[in-house]
Amino acid sequence: MRTDQKLFCLKVVLTIFLILLWLVGAAIFGVLLWLRLDFWTNEYLEIDSSLERYLVLIYIALASGAVIVVFSILGLVGGCLRKKWLIVIYLAAICIAIVLTVSAVVYGIIYREELEETVVRDNLVKNIIQAKYVDDRTSRVRRAIDIMQSELECCGGNSPNDYLESTWALEGERKTQGLVPASCCTDYLRYNDPDQLCRIYLPDTSQTRSPDIWQRGCQDELKDFLDSYVVVVIAIGAVFFVLMLVCLIICSVYIHLLNSLYVPQPDDIVYDMAHNQEKSPYPSRGDYREYYH
Repeated sequence: MRTDQKLFCLKVVLTIFLILLWLVGAAIFGVLLWLRLDFWTNEYLEIDSSLERYLVLIYIALASGAVIVVFSILGLVGGCLRKKWLIVIYLAAICIAIVLTVSAVVYGIIYREELEETVVRDNLVKNIIQAKYVDDRTSRVRRAIDIMQSELECCGGNSPNDYLESTWALEGERKTQGLVPASCCTDYLRYNDPDQLCRIYLPDTSQTRSPDIWQRGCQDELKDFLDSYVVVVIAIGAVFFVLMLVCLIICSVYIHLLNSLYVPQPDDIVYDMAHNQEKSPYPSRGDYREYYH
């Protein structure tokens, strides 16, 4: 196959792949943007500033997606018009995006371990409930805890008993009565009554938990919730990395062919010599020195 024919075939493949990568990049950027703007996630991050490291992961992945979405247009124009300098710029952008994607994947893997350490082993939710959950409805921490408990269907850090040692319980007789906030009640979303309180144990017993409250602690639930989002980002980054790597290879081959387009190849010269002889009414060997200039 002649060089220009190879170039044409590769240009078609490159164009199709660039369009595909742009569409995938736009879709991934949209998903990541949704993860960043998700209402529940933003509320849970209000619990403690240590959880905001999750946003670093999202920002790195968003930057990678944005680079591909913006610079894929240059690659597409350069491929169609055979503009090598545009493709070189696009290659540089792909390299930057690959570095960002690899950084996001590595950071996500590390952050999963940090999430386990911060939320579960250090009893983050339990400590915040006992120290910062107060009887002030304007408190951002209280709002975040209430939303987390009602949406994740959990109560307390390790268990509902964490409230018995909290500042909130010590403000009244809630500790002696074994009460928990309204967001721990299973029917809280139905009535949405912030003044509602529920008992941890059934009346006249100190052993049987009341079925009117969520039984599970929130530490594991919060960890699993954030961990699922981190896994999604890691999976997206891995797929994105493979696509960009393939695109990088195709663009490199395309540039190589562009560089060799105007260098006569032996097969091309023989083809042109034979073609010219067939068109001539008086076939002759002719002077083909021009092919070797």
